[in-house]
Amino acid sequence: MNNALENIKTFFGERGVAYYRTCFERLKTVKRVNRVFARISSAKDKEQLADYLAKIRYALIFMGLGFNIEFEPLGSKGPDLGITRDNQQVVVEVTRFRKIYDGPPDLNLDDENLTLVAYGNPKRDIRKAFEKILAKFPQVNNQKGIIAIWNDDEDLDESETLTAVFDISRDSAKGVLAIPYGLLFVLYGSKWEGEKQLYGFSFYGLVEPFVTWKTELEAKTVFGHIQSALSKRDFSD
Repeated sequence: MNNALENIKTFFGERGVAYYRTCFERLKTVKRVNRVFARISSAKDKEQLADYLAKIRYALIFMGLGFNIEFEPLGSKGPDLGITRDNQQVVVEVTRFRKIYDGPPDLNLDDENLTLVAYGNPKRDIRKAFEKILAKFPQVNNQKGIIAIWNDDEDLDESETLTAVFDISRDSAKGVLAIPYGLLFVLYGSKWEGEKQLYGFSFYGLVEPFVTWKTELEAKTVFGHIQSALSKRDFSD
């Protein structure tokens, strides 16, 4: 854990270390978390480091909702997380949209000639989300699963991911591709807080308790979920 924090300090400075020390302390008894700490320790750049920290973030989000969690339940080649609650065991595969585009420029509200600048490329970004989701299907296989995306590409938002899920569902109905039998929904999150910060996009109608899971995930901000995790008793095995 200490080596992981030292590497975070290298890329993000002391402020980043203080925050992640608290998070790591909360997770240090979770099964196989040391594998994630080791990867964080060996990250060679900010982007690789942020990939691993996305797994930490989602682990805390689920912990905040009272799930028992473990890392790499099926080994290093399998999904990133195993979560258990309501007598249901589900795997979670975490992925991240790396920062490529900066998104719209900051607005000067004092500018009398202020105009909104178009940004993004919907066709390109929908395809990016489509391919990212499809690439994670083998990790879920036919287990009950969730694909959790963290978005750091500011040119892309939740609407492209929603459209990608719709397109995958349409192609599945046509027999063009097969959706893993147990895949429940795509969980999308980013630093931007709009109507919601987390969105669950399902491929078909959900049943309980998964409807409740999705509703609970969407009901709080990422910060709210993580604060819940940091204040709860130990839910790890």
